Amino acid sequence: MKNIALFGYGKMGSSIANGWRLKKLNFNFYIIEKETLLREKAKKDGFKAYNDIEQILKNSDVENIDIIFLAVKPQQMTEAVKQFHILDFQKTLFVSIAAGLSFSWFKNKIDQNVKIVRAMPNLPASVGKGVTGYCKSDNLSSNEEENTRVLLNSFGKAVYLDNEDLIDVVTAISGSGPAYIFYLVEVLSEIGKHEGLSEESAKTLALETLIGSARLLEFSKIDPKILRQNVTSPGGTTEAGLEILTSKKTGLFNLLNSTINRAKQRAIYLNSNN
Repeated sequence: MKNIALFGYGKMGSSIANGWRLKKLNFNFYIIEKETLLREKAKKDGFKAYNDIEQILKNSDVENIDIIFLAVKPQQMTEAVKQFHILDFQKTLFVSIAAGLSFSWFKNKIDQNVKIVRAMPNLPASVGKGVTGYCKSDNLSSNEEENTRVLLNSFGKAVYLDNEDLIDVVTAISGSGPAYIFYLVEVLSEIGKHEGLSEESAKTLALETLIGSARLLEFSKIDPKILRQNVTSPGGTTEAGLEILTSKKTGLFNLLNSTINRAKQRAIYLNSNN
């Protein structure tokens, strides 16, 4: 049975780990977390949790870790990888979810022949509805590729990317995307309140509209453009609203395009400054 270590039990790390737990995957899971409170939380969630990799190797019959998921922030990664020198890099695969840290960064910090997967999950992983874009170095075995797919699909859906540069786009769209969606509900709620609705009614109308629309998209399998056209009656209220939203100068496309590009550039910046 493969040994999997998750390095970091913060919001995203714990979301990933609990996705694994709920799927009851056939792996041995270990948590590495230096913060005492988070380590204790991992134990309460049913995981074996340790302060570092050396503790895992000393306190169990594990000789080597097969896959290490790196779920710490980019600025914490340099310190985190220092403990990996005790591992056999030919037998260990690293999966990083840190934005902006390239294959080259890990080769320079760990080993030139390191096996590395870059993945960008998002927060809905905590409810099993995450989406993860990922790419891999060219030295993974077929078994390692399959294990990666299983682990990433356990908390949502995984999308393989054949170009590392696309990770920055994924980071900007789906990695940061939940915040955009949350803000949409926040804004719709605020507008509803401004127009006279109660706070509870405004939030319910905004939230349930989003949830219902997303489920319709998922289960109908109909293209979103067709669904939009179906709900837009000529001369009706929806068409009137969409005239603003689809404006070529000030509409949603330009606004989101600027948003995505700003987030993408920040991911590129993070890589160049680590």
